[in-house]
Amino acid sequence: MSRIHQSFLTLAAAALALGVAACSETTAPTSSLRAGDASLIVGTTANVGTVQQTIASSGTTQFCSSATALRSYTIPGTFAPVVGCGTAVDLQAALAVYNPGWTNNLTASSWIGPVLASGTSNEYKAVPGTYVFQSTFTPSPGATSIVLNDTLRSDNAIAVYLNGFQLGTQVIADCTDATGVNCNWTGNLYVVSDASSINPTHFVAGTNTITVLLVDTPNGGNAGNGFSCTKPFQPNGELGFSHVFNVPTSPSHIVANWQQNAATGCENPTGLDFHGGISWVPAPVTTWCSPGFWKNNGRDLWSQYYTKRYSTLAGAAPLGKKAPAGYDPTLLEVIDNPSIYGGEATNSVADFLSNKAFGTPIGSGVESCPDAGTITVH
Repeated sequence: MSRIHQSFLTLAAAALALGVAACSETTAPTSSLRAGDASLIVGTTANVGTVQQTIASSGTTQFCSSATALRSYTIPGTFAPVVGCGTAVDLQAALAVYNPGWTNNLTASSWIGPVLASGTSNEYKAVPGTYVFQSTFTPSPGATSIVLNDTLRSDNAIAVYLNGFQLGTQVIADCTDATGVNCNWTGNLYVVSDASSINPTHFVAGTNTITVLLVDTPNGGNAGNGFSCTKPFQPNGELGFSHVFNVPTSPSHIVANWQQNAATGCENPTGLDFHGGISWVPAPVTTWCSPGFWKNNGRDLWSQYYTKRYSTLAGAAPLGKKAPAGYDPTLLEVIDNPSIYGGEATNSVADFLSNKAFGTPIGSGVESCPDAGTITVH
């Protein structure tokens, strides 16, 4: 059940700045942010690398309707990725008309909800239970030091999994704050993190799946009271994020047969908002094509460098002893005349061209030339 929020600063809020703004600066776990929270990983950019992919809740986030469990509030220890999912409902437009009290969405994300036959889930039209959402990310082949940081907000509570492994879960309850002010949909932020250097088995080569179980509990319900519906619906919501609760909940934003009965009614707003980043260190590029390739098969790929003078190559090997004294050959002349300018010089030209084609650092290439038709020399 959602209520008016007020501004406050908690350790979890401070963690947002680290978890989102500095996702790439993370390597080792700290202690938990607060009881029941997942750990936040902090560290330095030098140890991790830059954020390579962001994830954010939106209408393209996967919603897995087949995994919906109505009037069930069980959080399993593991939860395998679900196949055949559709997409979530972007609730931003609906919140502009009726907001049950949720804080404004995180930067570059949207409040989202499950697909309901009865309407949008920001209203009192969602049957309490568990709804499943998924996001994916794919590190580049051979990537190392993979780090995931995700910051989430929800109504009512969530559990988060990476490739089936549980990263953290909140206390499953309607607002755990007795005052009804600092709830999971208002001030509280939930940060989950994981790193391949700490939990290598949590990550897989190829597509990785982040699964969020969004648990919509009955109003006032928690494990201690058997998830009973102990509170009625609130009478008003707000227009957008105005913080003014003057939009009547009934009759437009509540199902016609709403009743305070956890077994047959007690519909309750539910939604999810998240934004995060995944960083990794890409595998070093070592692709290299030999001088013979650039002279023959790949000759037409680098015509823009034919007249470039050999002396302009940084760190190039000395020209061979047969090279004319004082003459500065072009790259094409060097490639075409290895007997005059020397094998080491032709290798330096191959280093330069492989760098332009593949980004291979000078001097680190390993013969692994792809088909000429796939190569572009920049």
